[in-house]
Amino acid sequence: MVSFDEAAGEFEERILAAFPAAAAKAAEHLKQVAVDRAPLETGNLRAEAEVIPEENGATVRFPGPYARYQEFGVSKDGSTLHHEVGQSFYLTSSVFSEKQTCIEIVAQELNQATD
Repeated sequence: MVSFDEAAGEFEERILAAFPAAAAKAAEHLKQVAVDRAPLETGNLRAEAEVIPEENGATVRFPGPYARYQEFGVSKDGSTLHHEVGQSFYLTSSVFSEKQTCIEIVAQELNQATD
């Protein structure tokens, strides 16, 4: 018979092993929403978005200083950027709007890992 401590330890191991992939899946969702909201000038900003899996989660990254200017809607000289397609705060607004969906994605993946 398996003790409670042994079963809890096994459960914890499965959760810890599944978490990075679950976080990466949620981050992929977040990245796609942010890409759809990102300003579209040349397409490079949207094309270079990436998810970086990490030991304890995942990072959505839009590389380069250009991404920061577009995110905050301010050019190098401090003037306001105007976008015909897309919006400033494309990543920040996506984090807020997709928080619950990302939590649900992680929960679903972890549930599958512990069945």
